[in-house]
Amino acid sequence: MKPDASGDGMRTRWGIVGCGDVTERKSGPGLQAASGSEVHAVMRRDAAKAEDYAWRHGVAMWTADLDTLLACEQVDAVYLATPPGNRIDIANRIAAVGKPCYMEKPMARNFAESLQIAQIFSQARLPLFVAYYRRAYPRYQQVKALLENNELGELSSVQYLMRRRPQPANGWRHDVAVSGGGLFVDVGSHLLDLLDFLLGPLKDVKGTATRASSAPATAPEDVVVMNFTAGQAAAGCAIWNFRASDDFESLELVGDRARLVLPEPMNGSECIIEFADGSPSRRWAVPPPCPAVQQPLIQTVVDALQMGNPSLCLSTAESALRTAKCIDVVLEDFYGPRENDFWKDPSSWPVNTSCSEARDVDEQSRPNKA
Repeated sequence: MKPDASGDGMRTRWGIVGCGDVTERKSGPGLQAASGSEVHAVMRRDAAKAEDYAWRHGVAMWTADLDTLLACEQVDAVYLATPPGNRIDIANRIAAVGKPCYMEKPMARNFAESLQIAQIFSQARLPLFVAYYRRAYPRYQQVKALLENNELGELSSVQYLMRRRPQPANGWRHDVAVSGGGLFVDVGSHLLDLLDFLLGPLKDVKGTATRASSAPATAPEDVVVMNFTAGQAAAGCAIWNFRASDDFESLELVGDRARLVLPEPMNGSECIIEFADGSPSRRWAVPPPCPAVQQPLIQTVVDALQMGNPSLCLSTAESALRTAKCIDVVLEDFYGPRENDFWKDPSSWPVNTSCSEARDVDEQSRPNKA
C-alpha cells in the first residue's frame, strides 16, 4: 500500500483480473471511488479489450498476462472477476504471491471448489472477501436493524418469489461447466446470502429444480423451489422462475407484531411495514448505492485490509461458503451429488435419467399395434 497523496492515510492499489461487464458499472468504479482505494492495473486475456478498459477508466497499467499483473509491486490486492469455472488455479497464483483477494460471487461451481479456494487463502494467512454486496446496502442495513430491535416480533414465515421472462440461453451463466448451474446459481445466490445476513444461517434446507421439457440434456435448471427454516421458528419458502410470463419479485417477513414487505429486493428501494395492532403502516424508500452498487461493501473490504481486521468486511469466505452449501443442497435432485465434477457428465444428472425413465414407461404403456 502507498501513502495517500492527500496525507490522510494509506491507499490500497487494486489489480483487476477479468474486466468484463460486472466491472464496468458495479465494481470497477466502486474500487476507484472508495476512500483509500484505487485501481492500478487490469488484466484480460484479450489485450485490446484490456487496453480499452484501462483507457476508459483511467487505469495506469493493463496486461493480457495474469503473472505480469500479480508480479506488479504497485498492486496490493486483487479483485478476481472471472467466471467461476477457472477460479481455483487463479486463486492459487494470487495466494502464491501473498496478495489478499476480493472475489466475485459465487465463489466457484460448487461447495467443494469454494471450500478449496477458502482453504488456499486460509493456509496462506491471507484475507478473502466475496462480493455479496447487498449486505452493505443501506436498505438492508436498516432491515437488519429492524430485526435486531425486534420490531417485527418473533418471525413465523419468510416468503420470496422471483419471476423472470426467459432470456436467450447464451453466455457463461447458462453453461453449467463454467457457472456450476443456471441463473439460480448466479442470481439466486444473492438472495440466499441476503437471508443469511438478515436471519442467520438457514437450516433444514431442501429444494427441487426443473427445466422446460423441451430443453436439451445439457441445459441447466430454470425453476427452483427451496424450503428452509430460519431464526427461532420461522418457516421459509423461496421460488425462482426464470421461464415465467412476467417479471415480478418480492420478499416478505412475517412476525407476530408486524409484516415487512420488500418489493424488488434485489434492485428496488421500497420498504413497507404493516402492524398487527392496527397502527398506521410505514412506507419508505432506500435506493441502491449509485452509481456503483458494490462501493459500500468495497469500502468495508478496504477498511478491513488497511486496519488488518478482516471482520470489518460484511462478506467473508465463511459466509459465502454457507451460501455455496445451500446451492448444492437445493440442486442435488437436479444434478445429483455436486461434490464431484458433475458438469462433465450430463447423462448422469437425475433430471436426465428421470426423463429417460419416464419416456420408457410411456412407451411401455402404449398398446401394441397388431
